[in-house]
Amino acid sequence: MTPPLPLILLLLTTTTLTACTRGKSKEDKPAESQQTATPPTPTPSAVDTEWLEGKLPASVTEGTPVDGGEVTLHLDTEPPSLNTTVDSDWWASRISVGPIYQTLVESDPYDDPRYQIRPCLAERWEISDDKLTYTFHLRRDVKWHDGKPFTAKDVIATFDKIQDETTKAAHARSYFEELARYEAVDDFTVRFLWKKPYFMTLDAFASFGIQPAHIIAPLTGTQYNDAATNPLNRAPVGTGPFKFVTWEANQKIVLARNESYWRTKPHLARITLRIVKDQTVALQLAERGELDTVEKNLPSQWVTMKDNATLRAKFHRSVYADANYQWIGWNAARPMFSDRRVRMALTLLTDRPGIIDKMLYGLYTPTECHFYWRSADCDPALKQPPYDPAAAGKLLDEAGWKDTNNDGVRDKDGAPFKFVFMIPATSTDAMRMATKMKEDFGRAGIQLDVQAVEWSSFTKRLREHEFDACTLLWGADARQDPMQIWHSTSRKGGSNYVDFNNAEADKLITDARVIFDDEERRVLYRRFGAILHEEQPYTMLWVRPRLTLLSKRLKGMRESLQFWQWHDWWLDPAAR
Repeated sequence: MTPPLPLILLLLTTTTLTACTRGKSKEDKPAESQQTATPPTPTPSAVDTEWLEGKLPASVTEGTPVDGGEVTLHLDTEPPSLNTTVDSDWWASRISVGPIYQTLVESDPYDDPRYQIRPCLAERWEISDDKLTYTFHLRRDVKWHDGKPFTAKDVIATFDKIQDETTKAAHARSYFEELARYEAVDDFTVRFLWKKPYFMTLDAFASFGIQPAHIIAPLTGTQYNDAATNPLNRAPVGTGPFKFVTWEANQKIVLARNESYWRTKPHLARITLRIVKDQTVALQLAERGELDTVEKNLPSQWVTMKDNATLRAKFHRSVYADANYQWIGWNAARPMFSDRRVRMALTLLTDRPGIIDKMLYGLYTPTECHFYWRSADCDPALKQPPYDPAAAGKLLDEAGWKDTNNDGVRDKDGAPFKFVFMIPATSTDAMRMATKMKEDFGRAGIQLDVQAVEWSSFTKRLREHEFDACTLLWGADARQDPMQIWHSTSRKGGSNYVDFNNAEADKLITDARVIFDDEERRVLYRRFGAILHEEQPYTMLWVRPRLTLLSKRLKGMRESLQFWQWHDWWLDPAAR
């Protein structure tokens, strides 16, 4: 699991089309045409329906894979490095962890929604009865891309760098805070001993790629951080299905098939990851056949491309709802948001159905769950509170917020109900949503002022709790530990930016961490979800989907929370 990362709000859109043709009735037709049947009403073909709905056809996984060929895939941003131990970057992780580097264990990418852990560099492992000792038995047939053998020394060197306080690996160390020590039992056995049991220990091991000791062991922490002294930051050497070839800054990153891969070799011979930051340019390149994928399409593009005959002929579309959720947070440290009734009222004033239908064109999935929306840890009985200004007004009245001086703004104890809604400065769609909220809240007697803040200042103010309300998106994995975002101890140094403090919730979070039975832990997590539903520290909004174009040349694509599995892709020789 990777830490939940604050992502800039991006509102995506789509549309639904219907087709209908009306003919004249029999009474309106000339007599000689009475024998002619009325043309049937056209209905969209299966291909059209798949295109409009963003569904990959079953044919993409059919046929016998063919080896060879090159593809050009789209990167919408350039990663800071390809070393996720020092850079917790989305694209760096997708490129390096799995395709280049591998982990001791991994999540099964197609086991949705469980994503169970399975062997990788460790062919098997044992866990002690007290859940404090994990012993991994490593594969003996693995080689690094430079030909050197993989051994326990590489595992030890990798964790030495993670645990080194001088490396920029604080995000990685957070998952190993309770790690007491680790050791190489022999060349192909490593043992980890923990201070406390933790149900997500294997997920932690599945998150960080093992790196070659012969490159990183001699480096100090400072040298390891710096691309000038650590070649892995710009030219990684792994054990995975693809080998790094080259990186041309702001242009492309190139990978090639690892011919010595210990598993089944990938089908593609070469992958070029072309860096195109302008989405309009990316679509133009796709139309010209210069890109085989276009990632993170903009909402307006997704709507208008439905009529693009070239794209429709050359590409499939994929709408895939990831493990994320968008939210509005109410800082409970502010007196006006300390009352649960007020927070619920603000949720009732937020026209989520209207925003989804009119601004997002029905693409986004509403959610009331802080876990992966398809997880069994989500209680399906918990539904989003409706858009109900009348009910909101009654709650505000009960909480003592009334317009006592007839100026159009509710007040309490002489203080008007007004606050600042902080949004990321780069998001025009966040501004659109905030503008609608300002109007809706204003009709209810609440003055909402919108403030667009540059990203570095935005995150700084979050960490320092210097805001009234804000909006963000959390990205996560199939399994999640609420500690970082919701435990009261995470108000300082964690991600509990809204100052949520609930003793029962704290106990549920802490107790769940040491429960290894999924069903038993689920009871606690569903009760925890009910508390969040009752308290409304967040107004939960929706799940943001990935909107992707994939060339019809490609085969073997399957959607997954673990992103696209490039080693399964192949080129259809019949495609043009």
